[in-house]
Amino acid sequence: MRKLFPLLFAAAALADAAPPSTEDALVAHVTTAKFTESKTPNSPKGSQGAVIGVDPNTKGTTTYARTPAGNGLPAHWHSFAEYTVFLAGNGRLMLDGKQHEISPGSYAVIPAKMVHQFTCGPAADCLLLTRRAGPTDYNFIK
Repeated sequence: MRKLFPLLFAAAALADAAPPSTEDALVAHVTTAKFTESKTPNSPKGSQGAVIGVDPNTKGTTTYARTPAGNGLPAHWHSFAEYTVFLAGNGRLMLDGKQHEISPGSYAVIPAKMVHQFTCGPAADCLLLTRRAGPTDYNFIK
């Protein structure tokens, strides 16, 4: 029994660490999301993300992202499409060379391999909700 308890504890910890499936019933709220410092390359200091769920078939994530006011990510593209709702803050989203002003309630579909860049405005942090059509990758433009 002494040897079994650590194994059960480790299994429970791993189960808690895995995000839920986006194919199961799920209600998420930003106030209870577990934000962590962003691990995205080139992300500004203070950027945070909170994974809500993962699609078990495509491995695409659904994530809240916070970007500090006046910051953003340089031009890049992803191998899979992403779908983003802007929840808070104002900013600019460049899609394939065309600039779009965004604000709470704005929705963007960013097709696979489309070069894009997001910059949060200077007045307040930005909050986004993004679902990806496949595994997350970042391909920065040099």
